[in-house]
Amino acid sequence: MNGQSKERQLWRPYKNNIKDFWQTGTTYSNNISIEGSNDKTAYRTSLTYLNNEWMMPNTGLERWNAAVSVDHKLSSKLKANVKLSYSQTKSDNLPATGYNNQSISYFMIFQNPNVDLEWYRPIWKPGQEQVDQIHPFSSYIDNPYLIAYEMTNSLNKKNITGNVSLNYQIDKHFDVLLRSGMVWNDELRTQKRPWSSANYLKGYYREQYIDGFNFNNDLMVNYKTAIGSINLTATGGASSQYEEQKTQDYFAIGLKNPGVYSLTNAVAQDFKIPKPYDRYVNSLYALLTLNYKEKIFLDFTARNDWSSTLPKANRSYFYPSVASSFILSDIFGLKSNKLNMWKLRASWSRIGNATEPYQLENYYSVSSFPGSVELPNLYANPNLRPEMITNIEGGMDFSLFKNRLTFNATVYQSNSVDQIIRNVPVLWETGYSLRVINSGEVRNRGVELMMNAYPIKNKNFSWNVSANWSMNRNKILSLPEEFHGEPYTMASIGGVVYYNAVVGGSIGDMYGYGLMYSPDGQVVFGSDGLTAKPTTMKKVGNAFPKWRAGIQNEFKIKNVTVSFSFDGQYKGMAYSQSHHKMTEQGKLEHTLVGRDNPDGLIVGQGVVQNADGSYSTNTKGVAVPTYYADYWRRANVETNTFDTSFVKLRDARIAYSFPKSVTQPLKITDLTLAIFGKNLWMWTKFPLFDPEAATLDNATITPGVEMGQLPTARTVGFQLNVKF
Repeated sequence: MNGQSKERQLWRPYKNNIKDFWQTGTTYSNNISIEGSNDKTAYRTSLTYLNNEWMMPNTGLERWNAAVSVDHKLSSKLKANVKLSYSQTKSDNLPATGYNNQSISYFMIFQNPNVDLEWYRPIWKPGQEQVDQIHPFSSYIDNPYLIAYEMTNSLNKKNITGNVSLNYQIDKHFDVLLRSGMVWNDELRTQKRPWSSANYLKGYYREQYIDGFNFNNDLMVNYKTAIGSINLTATGGASSQYEEQKTQDYFAIGLKNPGVYSLTNAVAQDFKIPKPYDRYVNSLYALLTLNYKEKIFLDFTARNDWSSTLPKANRSYFYPSVASSFILSDIFGLKSNKLNMWKLRASWSRIGNATEPYQLENYYSVSSFPGSVELPNLYANPNLRPEMITNIEGGMDFSLFKNRLTFNATVYQSNSVDQIIRNVPVLWETGYSLRVINSGEVRNRGVELMMNAYPIKNKNFSWNVSANWSMNRNKILSLPEEFHGEPYTMASIGGVVYYNAVVGGSIGDMYGYGLMYSPDGQVVFGSDGLTAKPTTMKKVGNAFPKWRAGIQNEFKIKNVTVSFSFDGQYKGMAYSQSHHKMTEQGKLEHTLVGRDNPDGLIVGQGVVQNADGSYSTNTKGVAVPTYYADYWRRANVETNTFDTSFVKLRDARIAYSFPKSVTQPLKITDLTLAIFGKNLWMWTKFPLFDPEAATLDNATITPGVEMGQLPTARTVGFQLNVKF
């Protein structure tokens, strides 16, 4: 407490010690929209305000959105369209996540179960406000209320999006479209870290300014005609896209006066000179659409891009496509009350992609030492090639029993060649830590199934059910020539989980150290009673599920609508850093085993390898804390990686639409009141957290790893819609 307690405190667990820190968050969203039209003009305008207080104290945001769009006929041949939207998002504090001492999740991992959370209040020691925090049980973790109320991450983000288009009808066959659009964003972020925090004993303050804009211009010529039973539409055009972004960072490393957050109060200042971020993409494209008697359809496209982010020799890349569909029920005259529609689809396409700016050359950056520069840690690639994806797809669509039952089936295969992968780890001896490469070839194959049905449909009651199922399998067919067929690491997290590319393997394969096993499958222990340590990593699973599925039901009983949906996935794996750390501390239920042993020792179940190569039963006891800290150690990816299969009640909704006898006297056209919920229930064997886990490192999201994850919210709310 604030020094020694005046009274002795009972040594007992505080069962809601973690849960009670959190609060029930609230989100209020209000929207009003007005629209109207006449024979020449149509308009719509809307205004939305959202206010959120999140589950973690002192976090949340507010957002304003305003939008307007106008369509107007300037003449019988010339039409104009204008769209403009503005949004502003403000927050005094956004929660931090991850395995670090500035995250509330980190505190929750290390918090002592026998310590009342209220003992951390007030945040500061008497007479030491903004100077020395109360953290009496461990200087390793910061006071949770200090994290919530003093370690703030503010945001003020403004965004304007607009576009203008003119369409001129030359004659009944030709029209020309000229379109220009712009996106502008301006963002200010600040970080405040007080005195006595574990990472910044004398405080810290940061201001980050991000601004940028994106311009798009298109010119398209369209031609439509009919040649006998064939309808033809042709489009040719050109576009130009320019994107620019600038980031400025200013740091106050140490604060002269505690609690005063300004750059002028810095003990030492640092800043990052803004790096340019701009790129051009110029394009030419064409589209040809043919249909024969609305029964047979053919689409041809062709596009060529020139990207400024690729070297001159590889800057231009061409990608075409062809798609077709056949209404078999019309072609063969199969329509009836039972079969309403039967369609066959097939397509082939190629898609080209460039990369981020400034991946071709190495550039110096300004060092924290005045007048000096430093090398980047990313080794550039002056010979980058565009990524090309070739996709083949086929499918069928059915509609039966007066459209009461519809079914869609799709199969596809896509081959990605020269995929551009950034931040590939390299040996520090090279002078760099990361590099950018063109990968080899990866093949994806998949199936998607969708069904929609009305088992019951009449005037007073209807039941609609829709379901979907999808699976995808990917395989690495080849690796870049420079690796000579040897595996390479595409990404790594925490120095323990590695995503290795291996010919014959899959994207998302997770590698790490694990247990060693005897020929009959028993765990091997060393002579010290701890697990034998392997010298090589092994594959422990794949971050992506084998399949995903979902089902939604909607019931309408007169004016009442009830709907709910379930979704889930099968298999997939995720590594949990929290599971490792909380096992090491004995905070998880499975660590109860052995702690009441009279001698304080536990014997691991497994075998020991003898000098002659044979195996015998392990009999060596080790201290219980030592056993758990070793068996579930951080580097043992195998014991801390779990199946991410789950089933969720994703959402549910009950809505009541008031009858006309109520709405007409009020002179309104619709009045609906609804209650709804999201993430209402979940089944999973994944420990501690939501199995849809991923880790965030700057702007990179990596699936399959949980490191100090924040809890997932269950949302319950109500909604009122009124139309005049």
